[in-house]
Amino acid sequence: MGLAKQKWMEQQERNLNRIPDKHICAKHFEDNSITNFIKKNYKHGHCDYCKKKLKVVSFEDLMEFLMFGISNFYEDAANFMSYNSREGGYLGEIYSPDEIIRNEIELMAEPFQIVEDVIDSIEMIAWAQPDLYYDNVKDDLEYQWKYFKDLIKHKSRFLFSAGDQNQTRAFHILKEVGKLISSLGIIRAIPKGTKLYRCRQHDFKTVINRFEDISSPPNENAIYPNRFSPSGISMFYSAFDIDTAILETVSRKNKAKKYVSIAEFETIENTVVVDFNKLPNIPSIFSVKNKKKYYLILFIHSLVRDMTKTIVKDGKEHIEYVSTQVVTEFLRFPFNKNRKNKISGMLYPSSQNKNYQASVFFWDSELSKGKVKLTNLKRKKISNLSYSEYTNDNGRKTKYKP
Repeated sequence: MGLAKQKWMEQQERNLNRIPDKHICAKHFEDNSITNFIKKNYKHGHCDYCKKKLKVVSFEDLMEFLMFGISNFYEDAANFMSYNSREGGYLGEIYSPDEIIRNEIELMAEPFQIVEDVIDSIEMIAWAQPDLYYDNVKDDLEYQWKYFKDLIKHKSRFLFSAGDQNQTRAFHILKEVGKLISSLGIIRAIPKGTKLYRCRQHDFKTVINRFEDISSPPNENAIYPNRFSPSGISMFYSAFDIDTAILETVSRKNKAKKYVSIAEFETIENTVVVDFNKLPNIPSIFSVKNKKKYYLILFIHSLVRDMTKTIVKDGKEHIEYVSTQVVTEFLRFPFNKNRKNKISGMLYPSSQNKNYQASVFFWDSELSKGKVKLTNLKRKKISNLSYSEYTNDNGRKTKYKP
């Protein structure tokens, strides 16, 4: 067998075809996994796309690398999917190489000729995702999460008693969430001395000048449900900058309460939290070595989006908040039971101030007295609020991101 034929057969086995005899350097791609591959496997040569002598790899080597990632998630539909000519072909979603590269993976490269060369190098078969055809970890967890929300919203909210099969299944889902949180390394401590900001909207006559007036309320006064706490359970909601605290609190529609008091607190001790802002980035498919972990990361991202979505206060919010309230209760008690360093709260993306963080600590009015101290208090008329005017002692806006 000639070398050319052997090479062609090897490419066919990898679902590659008609790879151009070119070389390419790293600067044409945005995907870090691709650029790292080129930088680690280069030889000195000529880049056919920028016409310069640089560190390059052959386009064949590049395509073998790309196909390793693609083949992790896509393969020939004939390998696993049912086919019925009367129904129009394969009984599932299939893709052309063009659709995989441009629409699914969204490969970015300049000039666009590179993308076209990649597409032309992939065999024209009916590509499909086995993970859409069969259940995967992410799908299973998302199905369980949907089941969990439906159960506690409309059937049973008291999940921590034994015996009932639905309650047992719901508790299992919470334990899976707990395992995810532990495995992703998002439990950490925020240091003593961290600044926290809280706001309270009120009328002209109300005077707020004490710690008790603007800290978390007594449990008997916590009459409204919040994102992470039901009525009757007080928690310390806060933000790490004044703008976010205002946006998370103030309603300009409340005409009776035209004033807001803004408090700066300082933590008295190191505080352990679950930081949902520190999730690992969703990896490129070209760097995935552990598909289960990849799908777990996808799920926790979708979970956090669900937990922090904007909820309209139309009278139904007490139902929409239930699932996150139960997750909070799970982290606060069963998850914390055998932990040496107890979790005292959660940090999460603000639903009102994109790219900034809000926080909730499991402190009622009495407990908060031993956790934070009041260091500053301001009163402003809401119509005069200009978020950018709030500065720290150095004259700069407080935009703390722990």
